Amino acid sequence: HVPKTAGATFGNRILPQIYPSYETDILYDYDDLPVNTLIQQGKLTTKTKVIHGHFSANKYWKHYPNAKFIMWLRNPINLLISSYYFWLSNTNKIFDDNHRYVVSNKLCFSDFINQSFTQNFVGNYFAKGMKLTDFYFVGIQEFFLEDLTYLKSNLGWNQFKIMTINRNLYENYQDKVMDILTNKSLVKNIVALNSADMELYQKALNLRVQREGLSNALEMYELSLKISSS
Repeated sequence: HVPKTAGATFGNRILPQIYPSYETDILYDYDDLPVNTLIQQGKLTTKTKVIHGHFSANKYWKHYPNAKFIMWLRNPINLLISSYYFWLSNTNKIFDDNHRYVVSNKLCFSDFINQSFTQNFVGNYFAKGMKLTDFYFVGIQEFFLEDLTYLKSNLGWNQFKIMTINRNLYENYQDKVMDILTNKSLVKNIVALNSADMELYQKALNLRVQREGLSNALEMYELSLKISSS
């Protein structure tokens, strides 16, 4: 669950519908505890079918080499914008030391993207030590519904309702997004500071192009636009 990639919708709304005995079937790993500790505490058992949360995929790679590893990615530019304003809209609930630092120091977005902990954090943590081809499925947040349908078909899941949660509630959020996206020098700086994650995202797009039987990423976006328009 890479933050701000529809992971909360996927993990907290969709998975419980698929695995109705989710109290025992699903382990939500958000506390960064070692695997052995989770086993000793009785949280990770032989009944566990799904592990979902904010952890590096390689944490479980050696323990469950035959498991189906799934990750959702998002355009790193939009990911950073969303993360920044999500943190600013949650000043009464501090998630970690990095969040506290941003809020306490009232960092503007330009300062936010210059922090080491905001740069290439997908490749540096969530997918560290792994190739995208190691994953059973890499979904793209910008194509969430289409990719979810593909995943549902391949895993033989029953029908479920999609209820979006965790939307960004920052005031005038869409206006803030457009202000950043139209600032060419700022966008250029984001790309330069996150070149590894940009490359990772491009590889994920290429994998999706192959999976969908399309010729290139442009065709993929044009097809998605037609579906959206209709």
